Amino acid sequence: MPAVKFATKLVEKHPRTPGITTFRFERPGDYQFKPGQWFVIDIPGSHEPLTKHFTHSSSPTEPFLEFTTRLTGSDFKNTLDGLAMGTEVRMEGPFGAFTIREGLRKIAFLTGGIGVTPVRSILRSLADGYGGGMPEGLQLTILFGNVSEQTITFGDELAAIAGSLPGVRLVNILSDPSDSWTGHRGRIDREIVGAELPDASEWTYYVSGPPPMVEAMRNILSELEIPRKQMVLENFEGYAS
Repeated sequence: MPAVKFATKLVEKHPRTPGITTFRFERPGDYQFKPGQWFVIDIPGSHEPLTKHFTHSSSPTEPFLEFTTRLTGSDFKNTLDGLAMGTEVRMEGPFGAFTIREGLRKIAFLTGGIGVTPVRSILRSLADGYGGGMPEGLQLTILFGNVSEQTITFGDELAAIAGSLPGVRLVNILSDPSDSWTGHRGRIDREIVGAELPDASEWTYYVSGPPPMVEAMRNILSELEIPRKQMVLENFEGYAS
């Protein structure tokens, strides 16, 4: 799908977890994208437009365009958070290849924090029947790292999708959970990957998040002797701003 430029308007802001908000925009009827792709947005600044790229957290099955981001206090994020409903912005997209490849039978998503946005886009699309829905025989495992139960973005929705789609499994890993937490503690590491995916060499790994997290996951996979061709990496450049 070739990239196109278009104008759209902000129609909704939706807080997700502390410091993380979804921004929703009108979707032109002719704008098409694949689950997991990203786009560029220009918002009006005090002197000139401010530009950044974001992954779609929405699915092609939904009638709006949205992205979900951490509000870091940067000039861009403060300006974005202060936009009035109905403000016109410019977008260009779609871009990227963090999409489900045909013929795969075992896919493991390794992600953390706001890096889950393309995963939400993909899972929502499968649950809604996009492209025929969940391919028969496909196994999807999501290893999702966060700080605590309160910081799991899209947590309830992802759990509901995992509970409704055969072959989908969600594994949350928390670095600072409550005392009642019974799941994995700490960060995604070689031991957790090995425990949850004992047949590690049979999986294709989709890794999304800020560059340090992606690099850490790539190193873990390399230690497990996973070939580079079985890794699909999506770096969230500029994550801190």
